[in-house]
Amino acid sequence: MLRIAKFLIFIGIFLASAVITAAQGPDLRKIESPLQEEFDFRIGQILGLNLHIDGIKWTVLKADAGDMTRWTAGKTTKTSFTNELENLTDTPLILSIILLLEDDRGRQLERVELKRIKVGPGRYTQAIQKIKIDGGNLADTAKVYIFAEVE
Repeated sequence: MLRIAKFLIFIGIFLASAVITAAQGPDLRKIESPLQEEFDFRIGQILGLNLHIDGIKWTVLKADAGDMTRWTAGKTTKTSFTNELENLTDTPLILSIILLLEDDRGRQLERVELKRIKVGPGRYTQAIQKIKIDGGNLADTAKVYIFAEVE
């Protein structure tokens, strides 16, 4: 009976540690500043980055432009870019981001330079910036090339 109790306690501890590990989320990929990388990406999609760039944890990039049936070539559409960031250091950091929206063949459609994002020491921020982009370019976006640098 004692043997079964010890076995059940072992299973309980094992399962608890597995749950805690899963709750921590995917591993962060460490990258030195500047980041220069291309990702598959569509407007409206959440891009889970999970990057650690020189003290900044960058988990999410999202671009949202509302109803895609209203995206028309030659007509600008307000597009919100959301970045979720956390400063893992004890000093303030600034992240500069340039996004190149590309079509499925890698041709540049639009260059988006976001305002510099300041993140205080040990702080989390969800930075939302609105930019006007041609509706045709929004519809054709299939990739994003990201250039990001920590200052």
